[in-house]
Amino acid sequence: MRYLVFLLIILINGIGGFFSTGYSQELDRSKFKKSSLVSREIAEKQLNRVYQLVGKLQTFHCGCNFDKIKQVFPNICASDSKVTLENKTSRTLGWVSMMPVHIFGGSLRCWTKNLCARSDGRKAKGARCCSEVSPKFKKMESDMHNIFPAINDLASIDKNFDFGGMWEYQFCPGESPSLNIRGDIARAYFYMSYQYKISLNEALEDSMRKWHFNDPPDNWEEIRNDRVEDIQGNRNLFIDHPEWIERVADF
Repeated sequence: MRYLVFLLIILINGIGGFFSTGYSQELDRSKFKKSSLVSREIAEKQLNRVYQLVGKLQTFHCGCNFDKIKQVFPNICASDSKVTLENKTSRTLGWVSMMPVHIFGGSLRCWTKNLCARSDGRKAKGARCCSEVSPKFKKMESDMHNIFPAINDLASIDKNFDFGGMWEYQFCPGESPSLNIRGDIARAYFYMSYQYKISLNEALEDSMRKWHFNDPPDNWEEIRNDRVEDIQGNRNLFIDHPEWIERVADF
């Protein structure tokens, strides 16, 4: 039903109007409730429980199956995999931040300044420091609306990736990110940007708006949104109301 309403709005306004700069009405921030979670560990455990209960046992990018003990099987994926047999051996499941930590944490003092003491007496900064001293960072890194399942391949993590878990495409070569999940990525980004006042660069925002339009919310996104709300007490309202993206002139 939400999908049909979304399409009707687009047809009425015209596709050009959808991306126009004439934003009709500013969003009411009071509608966006805060998450109650401040523990990344708890967030990951709860998400694992959600995926197990719903039976959605597939990683986000490649759709590779995983089991109850967090084994992932790169040879059993939604996308046809053409990687070597060596890379098809079972891997472990990881939970990644779709908007990576270097984006939502990069502007915090704990990320850029040497605020934390290390065991050798020197000062430290970055994600580890922010996890110790910044309540805002703890809330952001624990927000389940931004956390998704991926093949845990830490050796391949490239900190320059704009989207979490992109290294997974070594197991399912092809267009990346996949067309059918680009809207999910966009709405996770828009949520984080609006909820925590994180600025997106213009080129990234433009791409996200197109992805949001081309890949509207599906049934699994809505189910996931419901389950996350049950746990942390808030929703990603850009899934409930895709048209609200038009009300934000600049993320």
